[in-house]
Formats: sequence, C-alpha cells, structure tokens
Amino acid sequence: MTAFGGSGRSTVVLWAVLTALCVVAVGVAVLLGLARVAPWGPVERVVVSTCETRHAGRNDYVQCDGVLPDGAPVSLRHDGRPGEGVDAVRAPWGSYVVPRTGFAAWAEALAAPLVLSLATVACVVALRKSARRTRYRPGGGLR
Repeated sequence: MTAFGGSGRSTVVLWAVLTALCVVAVGVAVLLGLARVAPWGPVERVVVSTCETRHAGRNDYVQCDGVLPDGAPVSLRHDGRPGEGVDAVRAPWGSYVVPRTGFAAWAEALAAPLVLSLATVACVVALRKSARRTRYRPGGGLR
C-alpha cells in the first residue's frame, strides 16, 4: 500500500496526471500574465461608454463597454468611468485588455507561474520516487 492507499501503479498514474495538470496550469498562467503586461498587437484607443460592477464570488470587478475608433463595440475590465479614453490591446482569446505597466505588474504576472512551476517540480519528484519505489519493489514492479 502507498500513501494514497492504492497500488504502486495507481500512485504512479496519479502523480503523472498531477504533473501534466501542473504543466498545463503553468502554460495558462504564463499566457494570462503576459497578456496583461506585454500584450501582442497594436494599442487601440477605446472610449468607455458604460461601466458596471459585477460579482464573481468574493471578488468584484468593473466591466466596461466601449467603442473603438472604427465604431466597433468592445468590452473590457477597467475601473473607468463613461467618457474616458483608455489604451487597450486585443488579447489572444479575443477580448480587450488594458495593459498594466511597472515592476509590480510584472512581479504579479510572474508570481503565479513561478509558484505553479514549483508545484510541478514537486510533482515530478514525487512521480520519480513513486515509479522507483514501484519498480524496485521485491516480487513486483511495473509490467
């Protein structure tokens, strides 16, 4: 029996799945972080028309609707007020993002991927230990 109460093989599979999920989470966190601080594409001026506070669990955020110079409507998260003009960039997933600048913005954007990378390393270490333990178990092993 292992720490999870299963056979050696099931523990190896569990750690492999957790490692794969951590790798995917690191990729998503990098993409989201970079989209906020170093967006791709041209900066466009958006004139804010309406804003409303929305609730998402414990977190509230302000969602604004605006208009691009060509008249196309856009929606973005921004603590703005009607009539205000902001610079925004189209994110890889299609919506518009107001880019953040400065050291604090970069530190925040890189903090989540760093923590998730450490979790990935921990999962890889546990996966290797679990695989070795299963492989070199007397009378057993991976087949």
